[in-house]
Amino acid sequence: MKTVVITGSTRGIGLAMAMEFLSAGYRVTLSGRGEVLGDETAAALSPFKDHFIYVPCDVQSRESLRKLWDVSCGHWGKVDIWINNAGRNTPHTPVWETGEAHTRQVFGTNMLGVVFGSQIAAAEMIRQGHGAIYSMEGLGSNNMIQPGTVLYGTTKHALTYFMKGLARELEGTGVIAGRLSPGMMLTD
Repeated sequence: MKTVVITGSTRGIGLAMAMEFLSAGYRVTLSGRGEVLGDETAAALSPFKDHFIYVPCDVQSRESLRKLWDVSCGHWGKVDIWINNAGRNTPHTPVWETGEAHTRQVFGTNMLGVVFGSQIAAAEMIRQGHGAIYSMEGLGSNNMIQPGTVLYGTTKHALTYFMKGLARELEGTGVIAGRLSPGMMLTD
């Protein structure tokens, strides 16, 4: 039975991916910043009882991502696919009007979360002899500039470079890395 870990999977496209993987017979670890899975999300997942677990995780923390891997691997025995899905945007404002807290959050989630998650997953997947790591692209990945979302776009542009480089470094290890680009997704 294949297993997948999806960061930021309590709503939006992350939850939609989790539901699709569950429907396809995968074992899924969902994660988010909340201590418990919300009632609405838990109800939506109820048909898949015993096929998923929830692990609280703040992707800005390497320690939290390490726990996500350890709990997932401990529960399922392995992790076949790791998806760096957690993402944040800033308020729709020019760069110079974006406050420090929002700036730190968008870079911490969209860049450090991807780097830390990929580092942990790559090292552990190399040890287990197989695996796949994917990260979600977004506005900016294709060099498009949208005023008011420049910081978000910067992180997604950097993510594309990082994942291409990671894929090259993983060549010959039995682990692959790639990017998922679903296009414009309006979520909460």
